[in-house]
Amino acid sequence: MSILTAISNKITSVPVLWRRFTITGLSALPAIYILQLVVRIQTGEWDLLGPEPGKALVWLTGTWAFNFLLIALAVTPLYRLLNQRWVLVHRRMVGLWAFLYTSLHALAYATFLLQWQWADITSEIVKRPYLLLGTGAWMILLALALTSTRWAQKSLGKRWKTLHKLVYFAALLASVHYLLQIRAGWFEPVLYTVLTLVVLLVRNRRFEGFWKKSDKM
Repeated sequence: MSILTAISNKITSVPVLWRRFTITGLSALPAIYILQLVVRIQTGEWDLLGPEPGKALVWLTGTWAFNFLLIALAVTPLYRLLNQRWVLVHRRMVGLWAFLYTSLHALAYATFLLQWQWADITSEIVKRPYLLLGTGAWMILLALALTSTRWAQKSLGKRWKTLHKLVYFAALLASVHYLLQIRAGWFEPVLYTVLTLVVLLVRNRRFEGFWKKSDKM
């Protein structure tokens, strides 16, 4: 028995409900951490995140949004390439967390940078066109979250799969959204873009065939 098989058997022996509780608890940790940062800043620790805490919070929520989006995209390759069937049960939950953190990212921007001055949104878009790409990614994830139920899947039929393939486009929009913000530090935006392209490549069934051929050599 391989190590992966042993791990998979161990995980699948845990009831699904307990696995969901565990994933929920772990997924909520970054949000709890961010929330306590906001509370501490609001209670007087102004230098907690440097001279621009608003920008730091927007960056932090955006990073976690991208992390969860990549994890959600990696579920199918993990199943196909490593035969970890148990992950499929939790794919929807991880996708919903990706949407939640993307929404927190948008909320952080509206609160700390835009300061709810919607009259300034046009000038903001002119100065920061990457906002449109981020908004596009969020709208796609919103549509996917709203149609993630079994009822929506049955109602949409074959169109459901077509709609949910838009997650690839959302990931690409998020990558370009990040790349266009490069000022000095290029490492992280490029790293996330490379990871996105790798995950999308691995999700391609043609690559799956290549993987299996390499495995037999």
